[in-house]
Amino acid sequence: MTQPAPLLTQSAHLISGLRGSAVAWFCANAAPGRPVCCVVPDEQMTEGLERDLILFSDRPVITFPGYEIPPYTPLSPDQHTTASRLSTLFHLSQSSHPYVLVTSIEALLRRVMAKKVLQDHAELLMEGEECDLSALQVALVRMGYESVSLVKSYGDFSVRGGVVDIYPPPLYLPDGTFLDSPVRLDFFGDFIESIKPFDPLTQRSQGRCEEVVLLPVSDILLPVAETGALRRLGSQWLELAERCDWSSDKSHELAERIRNGRRFAGIEFFLPFFHGPGNTAALLDYLPANSALLLVEPEAISGQATLIHERIEANYQSAMADHQPALPPDEIFLGEDQLGPRLERFEQFGITDFYADQAAPLTLKTSNHQLLKQEIAYSRKQHGLLKVLAARLDIWLERSELVVICCRSAQRCKNLAELLSRFDFAFQLLTPPLALDSLKPQGERCIFLCEHPLQSGFSLEEKRLHLVSESELFGERRIGYQKRTKKAVGEPISFAQLQQGDVVVHREHGLGIYRGLETISLQKITNDYLLLEYRDGDKLYVPVDRLNLVSRYEGLSDKEPRIDKLGAQTWKTTKQKVTEEVWKVAQELLDIYAQREIRSGRSFSSPGEFFRELEESFSFDETPGQYQAINDTISDLTTARPMDRLICGDVGYGKTEVAVRAAFKVVEDSCQVAILVPTTVLAEQHAKTFSERLRDFPVRIACLNRFRSPKEQKEIIAGLRDASIDIVIGTHRLLSKDVSFGSLGLLIIDEEHRFGVAHKEKIKRLKAEVDVLTLTATPIPRTLQLSLLGIRDLSVISTPPEHRRPVKTFVARYDDLVIKEAVNRELLRGGQVFVVHNRVNSIHRMAQTVQKLVPQARVAVAHGQMAGTELEEIMVDFVNNKIDVLISTTIIESGLDIPSANTIIINRADRLGLAEIYQLRGRVGRSPTQSFAYLLVPSVDHLSKDSRERLKALMEYNELGGGFKLAMSDLQIRGGGNLLGVSQSGHIAAIGYDLYLDLLQKTVADLKARNNGRTPDTYADDLDPEIHLKVSAYIPQRYIADIEQRYLMYRRIAQQSRNSTAQEADLREELTDRYGELPDEVSNLFKVVAIKKTLIPLRIEKLEKGPGNLVFSFMTDTPVKPELLLSLVAESPERLRLTPDGRLIVATETTNDRQLFTAIEDVIAELHRLTGEYVH
Repeated sequence: MTQPAPLLTQSAHLISGLRGSAVAWFCANAAPGRPVCCVVPDEQMTEGLERDLILFSDRPVITFPGYEIPPYTPLSPDQHTTASRLSTLFHLSQSSHPYVLVTSIEALLRRVMAKKVLQDHAELLMEGEECDLSALQVALVRMGYESVSLVKSYGDFSVRGGVVDIYPPPLYLPDGTFLDSPVRLDFFGDFIESIKPFDPLTQRSQGRCEEVVLLPVSDILLPVAETGALRRLGSQWLELAERCDWSSDKSHELAERIRNGRRFAGIEFFLPFFHGPGNTAALLDYLPANSALLLVEPEAISGQATLIHERIEANYQSAMADHQPALPPDEIFLGEDQLGPRLERFEQFGITDFYADQAAPLTLKTSNHQLLKQEIAYSRKQHGLLKVLAARLDIWLERSELVVICCRSAQRCKNLAELLSRFDFAFQLLTPPLALDSLKPQGERCIFLCEHPLQSGFSLEEKRLHLVSESELFGERRIGYQKRTKKAVGEPISFAQLQQGDVVVHREHGLGIYRGLETISLQKITNDYLLLEYRDGDKLYVPVDRLNLVSRYEGLSDKEPRIDKLGAQTWKTTKQKVTEEVWKVAQELLDIYAQREIRSGRSFSSPGEFFRELEESFSFDETPGQYQAINDTISDLTTARPMDRLICGDVGYGKTEVAVRAAFKVVEDSCQVAILVPTTVLAEQHAKTFSERLRDFPVRIACLNRFRSPKEQKEIIAGLRDASIDIVIGTHRLLSKDVSFGSLGLLIIDEEHRFGVAHKEKIKRLKAEVDVLTLTATPIPRTLQLSLLGIRDLSVISTPPEHRRPVKTFVARYDDLVIKEAVNRELLRGGQVFVVHNRVNSIHRMAQTVQKLVPQARVAVAHGQMAGTELEEIMVDFVNNKIDVLISTTIIESGLDIPSANTIIINRADRLGLAEIYQLRGRVGRSPTQSFAYLLVPSVDHLSKDSRERLKALMEYNELGGGFKLAMSDLQIRGGGNLLGVSQSGHIAAIGYDLYLDLLQKTVADLKARNNGRTPDTYADDLDPEIHLKVSAYIPQRYIADIEQRYLMYRRIAQQSRNSTAQEADLREELTDRYGELPDEVSNLFKVVAIKKTLIPLRIEKLEKGPGNLVFSFMTDTPVKPELLLSLVAESPERLRLTPDGRLIVATETTNDRQLFTAIEDVIAELHRLTGEYVH
């Protein structure tokens, strides 16, 4: 027998026999009425244990996450982790109620700020209380908050007049509710009038709270406002550097940052220096004396602690050898000698199956459901999923034992109840926390269902109770689960941001350069204008209410566009030429559509029992877009019309699952499926995915590409001919003459645009006979989707999978230790690493560096200049786990999906575009394990403003697609070009992408209307009336100080001329909510846009205010009846006059803005009455 783990005292209670998630059940019920701290050996285990605890515990469950940063590396933790840690520490310091805390040994060993320091810096704000705003700002900056224009992530704050937005760490409010969102403070003088939480995506407030506590968002509190204190800190730093023999250059560089009150990456490793001796603590110091300590697998915890201490010591020694600034380990971490005494203070429970003879444990009889799981998997092919489970449930119920099935979502509960009700079971719903001792079934054959996931099922033999985990039995565990319910997410505020110097397209004047917003005052009237510069320095001032006419220029290539000359004819000619071409394209699209409507194809049967089981075995919940795409595809297959559906979705958004379901449906009806992919790598990858998804079903899958030997290829081709192979996945080898199918029912094409012209012709011939499903990861712009709807069936999956674990992203100076630690950590957990180095000439040198740092790793290099066959072999080896570290250029950006690759290191990230890094980072984070992205730059301090903004945006949007419709313009444009065919690229380059799509959309709508015998509705689109009223209608700087936010708001207000009155009211409400009461100038702007909206249907192109009159200029196609207008003028000649060129002059005497707007409204109402049958 082994000795008890050294971390446990002799008096510790040992518990053995706990299987599956019974550990969480025991932790939740141990030491009732007292705080409990559960320690696990590995950070990865905390999330699962926390989730299971919520199912059983009546006490709140909180986690204290580890930083997951290797010791002594110049990295700072992501904001989310720091916020969670400080939030937990504060909760521990304040809570008088018992709780269950979950943490890992790694998190436990790191010293934290002392309880008193944290309490002294927590700011309590209450509604109705006095608060000095400038003192609050100083306190926020000291606590690590950063002043920004738009509050989006933890640690942001923004002050706009009397409105202050702050994003503090999450906290429990006095009424017990958990607040995890930014808050908006409305000040009235020096008093806080209201505190409202708001949604960072829509920026709209939701509800109110009476008080809020602002906690620090950094472990290091810098006295930013006290220059004397900062100088003292800088000098103390240099003294310490001298004593410890740190490198002079590095020490002076960091001392300079400290003197300027700026934090640096890795500053957290100097906690004792900034807080002073005695002002640090351990997590265990925050726990009350009566707490119980549960160590899950103490021997593993002990082994892990030893490993961590060895790494700390090794990294400290290497820092010392390089004279890098570093404090001794004992000051930052708990040494082995300090950990034991701290653990001894508490009553201990050790959950272990290894114990010495003399230490008699308490053995609890529990069993897991491993055998049941194997039995289900084994007999699934013959009997389907549920027969075995139903038989087992019968046995349990006959013995009068209780059964609880835990499902991971309401949908799953519903599906399972439906499927099992055929076996004559009754169901009763339970909600967590489960009181297992007081379960009372209502009626015969009753099974309890609970809508909460359970990692692994278990049976409590003494209680005669079985807890079954639906996800364990029917599908792998679902990735990352969030216990906090998400509010409905609004559309993120996104308009393509305009930077000064961008090329823009003005619909009437062509291509110019944006030079910023200018505020101009003339005769006491102030307005904002967009300044555009044209060829030869010509300037055009665009009033903000006409922003709709200006959009950012997007071409199809990086070629610099040619700037137009103001007033020249060239722009009109270009536009005319493109419009003619657009007609041809639209006509072609509609012809394709008409032909498809006439043909009839094969209709498959409705999905059967096996299909339902395939659905159940999917280990995620479908996202709304994915669910829609699956339903659309299946309904296409079951109707007689031939299917030609395009599925668009970013990499990792679940397109493959749509293909799996469609393929399975067709195979269910004894037909074959061919899946055509552009590269061997993708073929191998899809083959792997399909085989895994369909391994429990009687489906035969083959993969045909040049990696198969001639003999294998022959066998596959024979299998396709005699229809013994159900699904084949292959490259263009599938299009060869020798390949024929016994009964092909469905063709699935991945990334069609990547095939050559000759192959496309062959695909077209294949398409003529079967249903077709095309997948693409190239995002397609919304405007284009609209115009193609109904021409090509299109399903867009735009929502990323919920509950994927966000990728932890670090930006750091290039450092060998960072690379070594990152690679080692990934290899230790059996994963793979991408290293992106975008310079072919030095990529082999980079590979040698990595090999030297991590000698045991299998390293390979991949770049675009290699021979295609060599590159493919390397990629296939990586997919098949024969390579640990792949060092490549950005070619890995498209399409590769390797779940075991969970770390990516991007060198010189400052040279890459935002969309590129985002795509690259999307390569990792596709499995249950936490993934990491390290963005390495030569120096964090000397980054250009642009690079810093880009990298900050990435840090904020850690989630896959996290509400971030990254201005992925380059990708969108590629997508549009592909759909429209290459011939169009010249025309798109000539007038810019947005305008091209706009023209196409209108033309398609027109043609459709004509084909259906309706007259095209051209009213609203091509008119943007000019309005000159000599009133100040703009957004003053005092109201929205940030120029970018002001520009975005102008875009949204200008948009209102196309929107409904409800949307306008909503925008007014949002402005009031975010910036305070609307000033008169902003109200005027809204009124001007509202007038414009009423002028469009009357076809009035201009409205001007002259001395004592208003001038309305009509277009020739105005719906106002000329005879009615003339008779109105004849009735009151002293007030109205009509000029021969179609202008109506109305005499008005107005003394203020309100009278002016009323007079205009009256005239417009009168004109609407003159349109005869035209109803507005």
